[in-house]
Amino acid sequence: MVAAGKGSRLQSKVPKQYLKIGDHQIVDICINMISSHKFCKYLIVVLDKDYSKYYKFKNTKKNIVFITGGKSRHESVFKAIKVLPKNNFLLLIHDAARPGIDHIIIDKLINSLSKEFSGVVPTLPINDSIIKKDKILSSVKRENLYRIQTPQIFSANVLSLKDFDKNNEATDESEIIIKKNKKVKIIKGNEKLHKITTEWDYKFLMNIFDTQNNIRTGNGFDVHAFTKEPSKLILGGVIIDYQFGLKGHSDADVLLHSITDAILGSISMGDIGTHFPPNESKWKNANSSIFLKKSLKLLKEKNGEINNLDITIICEEPKISTYTKEIQKNLSKLLNIKEEKISLKATTTEGLGFTGRKEGIAVMSNILVNIKS
Repeated sequence: MVAAGKGSRLQSKVPKQYLKIGDHQIVDICINMISSHKFCKYLIVVLDKDYSKYYKFKNTKKNIVFITGGKSRHESVFKAIKVLPKNNFLLLIHDAARPGIDHIIIDKLINSLSKEFSGVVPTLPINDSIIKKDKILSSVKRENLYRIQTPQIFSANVLSLKDFDKNNEATDESEIIIKKNKKVKIIKGNEKLHKITTEWDYKFLMNIFDTQNNIRTGNGFDVHAFTKEPSKLILGGVIIDYQFGLKGHSDADVLLHSITDAILGSISMGDIGTHFPPNESKWKNANSSIFLKKSLKLLKEKNGEINNLDITIICEEPKISTYTKEIQKNLSKLLNIKEEKISLKATTTEGLGFTGRKEGIAVMSNILVNIKS
């Protein structure tokens, strides 16, 4: 993945690959999409030498390698191929300036590659009229003219280092393949793969990404009674100083149970009991963060992310206010979202009902998620 350009035509203080769409930098959008594909064995990300001014990558995967690029795109791809492990891998090449990449286009490229073709390229037809500027203006027929996009895919070992030495003026890897008298197949691309070159391009893609967001809400409500004997009370993964704990098959963290149900509700995936039946012995005294992590995994599989979370703890005792910040901080860590996206408050029922009689704790959670198509 090439991400070493300066993006001077955008006239931005920050190179385009480090700008944000939503909460994520463009370079990370591409990295996450490519590296999460089931067939991605090795990803080389080519960055410019000054990347540290704009980008702090958190690489937790051994198959992702970051290298410094060259003065041109051609030189950057050349340097990336030099560090490729020797193997019969298919080669996918993508420009980070096209954040619209997704698993659908990658699958389409892989499925379109055959023995007859050495590469597959996504393209879109040119719809505007075209003229050629010379001494006089002349029109150009647009039939059979296409805009080339990335990602592009190539057969194993079809591109060699010698190819790059011989074709240092090539602007595209498919051009090199064609000059080698090998066949390249074109398939229908997608406007979502539009390349960011100018400020208008950036705004255009932000609008596309916004329209693809599917806003969903989820509600979670859970109740647990206090134990009759002294035991550990846990709320949001934080131990609360109180004489009684809560009854439950697991660790009875009523707060995490409520959030888990809210997440599952937002993606129509049932409730906590559906995925972790209380009659199964393996969940006896289980840490409730296990349940939460499962709901987050299901949310991610739906291409969703949490926008914000609003939680209300209902109890007469204990007093929650002294623990609010600590719980909020731990929830931020567990959910991998910023603390400011989490609202946590506590209230009483003014002595009414089972919570008013100090018999237990109830928690209500409301969540807003974005499901990206």
